[in-house]
Amino acid sequence: MNAPAVAELWRYPVKSMGGEQVAELVLDRVVVGDRAFAVVAVATGRVLTAKRVPQLLDATARWLGGEAEIAVPGGPVVRTDEPDAEAVLGRWLGQPVRLERPVGRAVAVEEYQGDPDGSAELATFDLPAWGFVDDSPVHLLSRDSLRTAKGWHPGGDWDLRRFRPNIVLAPGPAADPVPSASPAARSGEGEVGDELRIGQAVLEVTSLCQRCVMVSQPQRGLPKDREVLRSIIRETGAMFGTYAAVLRPGSVRCGDPVTVPVAVQADGAG
Repeated sequence: MNAPAVAELWRYPVKSMGGEQVAELVLDRVVVGDRAFAVVAVATGRVLTAKRVPQLLDATARWLGGEAEIAVPGGPVVRTDEPDAEAVLGRWLGQPVRLERPVGRAVAVEEYQGDPDGSAELATFDLPAWGFVDDSPVHLLSRDSLRTAKGWHPGGDWDLRRFRPNIVLAPGPAADPVPSASPAARSGEGEVGDELRIGQAVLEVTSLCQRCVMVSQPQRGLPKDREVLRSIIRETGAMFGTYAAVLRPGSVRCGDPVTVPVAVQADGAG
């Protein structure tokens, strides 16, 4: 099997809004321009997400290098630094909101969690102080995983937008084998503890990605589909894709190969 390589790159400048496909991502402690803003309810001071307000997924955001441009359905395109941006979003969402950047303190989220059969409960938790992500800053998902999942629920639309990855992987042109027998490593997503070299960056796989009701929510061109999450829970215990932290910053481009370093051990022969 050919070594995996980067097939697509995505960033999501505003948490829970639709993102943008790009040719290059810059990885620092976080993906630069990814989840750089969040929409906060004025009434509660809590971050709004599509788990509770799926309407957010119908908006799209584009990174402008320091600010973001937001397009809402049937509304104007606004920049995050424009005086009326929050008013535009508030009218669209039907409640007063403000846009916030990470400011070095934890921010609370209130959202529904649980099985998508109607038993989901309202839960509150804090996002990391350094960014508006639920877990680690980089999310990897492979096209191999998406093809496999299609067999779990053949009638569903397994569009990768449901899963909001940053780095999408596919078999690359090189013939060098990935030094692991596990499906996750062969696909490029890696196993927990693996160090992945991708372009100029080195990532450490920190955990499997535990899926929630977010993947079932409707968005532009995609219907609500509870069976997407149910099938992932049934087949993998809700795990699909991997999360990673940035060990060495750098840029990642489409086509970059993914390698898992192999420890070199002395053979003791002198």
